[in-house]
Amino acid sequence: MIYGIAVDDAHYFKRPEDPAAPRPGQGWVYVKAPRLESRALVGALERGDFYSSTGVELTSVNATSRDLSVTVKPAGQSKYRIQFIGKQGAVLSESTDSSATYTFKGDESYVRARVIESNGKMAWVQPVPVGRTAPK
Repeated sequence: MIYGIAVDDAHYFKRPEDPAAPRPGQGWVYVKAPRLESRALVGALERGDFYSSTGVELTSVNATSRDLSVTVKPAGQSKYRIQFIGKQGAVLSESTDSSATYTFKGDESYVRARVIESNGKMAWVQPVPVGRTAPK
């Protein structure tokens, strides 16, 4: 299992006028941990209980043995596209609603979700295994 992570490469602070130059605050992870302490945070990261973002905020991510659901926290006038993605990057389903659910068919191997905001910002959740090893 390979997790998708977003980070900002804040090693370069020159060219402040260049919007393409790497700077702080352009990529991060939202970790779902029971407590704000290192052991709980690292445990959640190891389990894949987090999502990555370049600016899109999610109000919920829920995976069961039957489906994967994602809800976006809308910002301003932005529009959103929620994509459910399977192996080799195949888009399995897509929605323009602020909340979407993908029901597993059973042959996907894994499913993850990507949210694309109309301004180009994104969020993506970790792969959910489908089949015998899927979450309960």
